Amino acid sequence: MAETEILKKKKKKTYILYASEFNNAEVGETLASDDNLVLGRSMEVSLAQITNDPKTQNIKVKFKVKEVKENKGYLELFKYFMIPTYIRRVVKPAKEKIEDSFSMVTKDNIKVVIKPILLTKSITQSSVLSNLRKKTRDFFNEYFKKNDYNKFLQDLITHSLQRDLKGMLNKVYPLSVCEIRVFEKL
Repeated sequence: MAETEILKKKKKKTYILYASEFNNAEVGETLASDDNLVLGRSMEVSLAQITNDPKTQNIKVKFKVKEVKENKGYLELFKYFMIPTYIRRVVKPAKEKIEDSFSMVTKDNIKVVIKPILLTKSITQSSVLSNLRKKTRDFFNEYFKKNDYNKFLQDLITHSLQRDLKGMLNKVYPLSVCEIRVFEKL
């Protein structure tokens, strides 16, 4: 008969998770028996929970644990997205929806994928829709040549990036919604 090893159960510890992009705001906690088991875990949270701003309740952010020190996990934001129910609610008949997807490189060489959503105030010609799509890409090209990743995150979360984009695109055609539907760090 073979000898059997007795497996010892390690006691699990609570790790408090902090978001580095939000001035180390406490996001949540997780249980693990070892620091290495916490690394790489992901967590999805509503942006309103972190910023205490109810206007951002329709946006979720995903974090990944990048570093663990003294029972504290430090998170890195890698995805920002709007919840699908919000998108379905704002898309109304007699409007045109423009969605696009493209990857960009920030000034500090971080590759990101941007998926904007634009809604016009009424039915629009396809040439105008193409022009809006082109102007959106041009806007992000110029923006990422000048700004680094941290500035981009700050502008995205404070909504100033979306405001600037909408102001520029309203000169082409009036928009009711101009948002970043999905942002993902590669």
